[in-house]
Amino acid sequence: MSVYTAVSFSELQTHLQNYAVGELQSYKGISAGVENSNFFVDTDQGRFVLTLVESVPKEKLPFILGLVDHLAINELACAQPIHLNNGDLFGMLNGKPAVLMNCLEGAPLNQPTLSQAKTIGSTLAQFHQLSSQLELDEYSHIPQWCNELASRVLPKLDKEQQTLLQNSLMETSDIDWTTLPSGPVHADLFPDNAMFDGERLSGLIDFYHACSTPYLYDLSVTLNAWCFDETNNQFDTQKAQQMLHMYQEIRPLDPMEIDLLPAMMKTAALRFWLSRLRDIYFPTAGEDVTQKNPQGKQALLERLKSDFPVIL
Repeated sequence: MSVYTAVSFSELQTHLQNYAVGELQSYKGISAGVENSNFFVDTDQGRFVLTLVESVPKEKLPFILGLVDHLAINELACAQPIHLNNGDLFGMLNGKPAVLMNCLEGAPLNQPTLSQAKTIGSTLAQFHQLSSQLELDEYSHIPQWCNELASRVLPKLDKEQQTLLQNSLMETSDIDWTTLPSGPVHADLFPDNAMFDGERLSGLIDFYHACSTPYLYDLSVTLNAWCFDETNNQFDTQKAQQMLHMYQEIRPLDPMEIDLLPAMMKTAALRFWLSRLRDIYFPTAGEDVTQKNPQGKQALLERLKSDFPVIL
């Protein structure tokens, strides 16, 4: 569980007066998430999810929450932000931006089924179609981000890891990101960021990595996350093929995207290897903080570089 900022009952009770969600009955920290403080909030009108945003500056929240609001209004399955009484999409609580969302049915996934993965493939394509209607704001240049973070973690690695990192950075820098179709993306669509009630998708959650960048990057992050089993070091080629098929049924990749998919999947693996290394070597202090093992993403990166699965 990650709780960086504690909240008392009375503080939350006062904060909820800014919403038309009823009287606070109880609340508790959520045993998921890495970068923000999350709580289940129960009122006499139902259950909600409160997020104290620790991972991004509040100046970015109008983009993120505007994206989520746009998706929800257009009936994409996702958590929907609750507007404050004054119409705003977020407030402030204990010095942190505070977002209240409806609580979706079901639970996040650990080991997704083939059917669930296919659903995510089509849902992600619908997401990208809807997001293409929005402005290309908050653009994130992933190679630059990787290079800046790599300079910090490189001295902490052994020789073999340093070689893997340096070679991967060179391959990532060879991608011409400016030529790829781009728009607002989720950028963190792991199985634990999708709520399922059985085989039915209740909705996508945790959009706090959202940015504008190539859609191919978002697709690559998702393929890696849903098709690679970090515990067993196995890549499920059939699942990846079916996810990609469902995606292309709605949003076909153009020839350049197809050509760059292998390199982009390696870039996606590199990005999350680096973020997990950062969390290990440069941890953020918190009350109860989750860290993920970077070895899983390192193993994925090594796998993609040595034996790329045939998924197209």
